[in-house]
Amino acid sequence: MSAKQEQIAVVHQFGRTYRSFLSAFEAQVGQPMPRWRILLAISDGGRVSQKSLVEKLQIDAGALTRQLKSIEALGWIARSVDERDNRVTNVELTDAGRAAVAQGMPARNRFLDAVLDDFPESLLKSLSQGLDLLERHIVDASAGGAPRPPARSASRPKSARGALEATLEQGSSEHLNAQEKVHSKAR
Repeated sequence: MSAKQEQIAVVHQFGRTYRSFLSAFEAQVGQPMPRWRILLAISDGGRVSQKSLVEKLQIDAGALTRQLKSIEALGWIARSVDERDNRVTNVELTDAGRAAVAQGMPARNRFLDAVLDDFPESLLKSLSQGLDLLERHIVDASAGGAPRPPARSASRPKSARGALEATLEQGSSEHLNAQEKVHSKAR
């Protein structure tokens, strides 16, 4: 298999894994992942503006509004115009919404434990680093910039498998620090 075919296979595997995760999450937790993320963000923030939710969740404003309307129809949130700025819409959980989060949290924790418990921490860190790198490249490419070419050195493996193995072996603090800098800038 060529290097390009390996890359394509990894992207396909990522897509399959993501879809499988979303489906299993909804089946186990009882909520679709997009709705759950919104409920948790509101739960964490108390009364929050829709604008702050867009920023926190990194979601399109229109998509958020559509999700909020469906959650509001369930009676789990209340939306209101901000008292100080009528251009701002605030969102907060209702008692029923808090109950839905409280009910879903144990199922969510059991699901995540079942999925991730036997992963060694070093593998999770490496997976996280790889996903962060993939996300940065996706953002770069979608912003119209050419994807950055991979930096090759004599010691860097040329296959996707070799690169993964090298990342697993390396686990350097440089990668962790770079990952934290990216997350800090995104916040």
